[in-house]
Amino acid sequence: MGDPSPGTVEGVARGVQMRTELQGGGSDRGVSTTVVCTFRIEVQDARGAPVGLVPVEMRGRSFEGSVGDGDRVRATGQVKRGTLRAKELLNLTTGAEVSAKSTPVAVVVIAVLIFIGFVIFLIVMASQGPEW
Repeated sequence: MGDPSPGTVEGVARGVQMRTELQGGGSDRGVSTTVVCTFRIEVQDARGAPVGLVPVEMRGRSFEGSVGDGDRVRATGQVKRGTLRAKELLNLTTGAEVSAKSTPVAVVVIAVLIFIGFVIFLIVMASQGPEW
């Protein structure tokens, strides 16, 4: 299908929908949630007449800012399979900066290192056996 390409689209937000998706839940993992905001940007010509629709999807652990139907927005992200996957947008109607927040990489790395350290600790303790 081709690599994602960068893109910026400006127009009017239509059909804004928010939902929460659950991931995980297996016996060895916890459940995590992702908030998903989908809508279409109605691109208009210089006279304000609609000339096309661009589907937009924003995903993250949480969102800052808001966007509603009819708001004029400028979204930037990667176009993948015909959908603009935006991490942030500017709500030109309200002036709000809207962004999808994800878990910072540093937090994930620290959590993994702590887990590995705990596992190593358990292995060392188990190999020493009980001291009677």
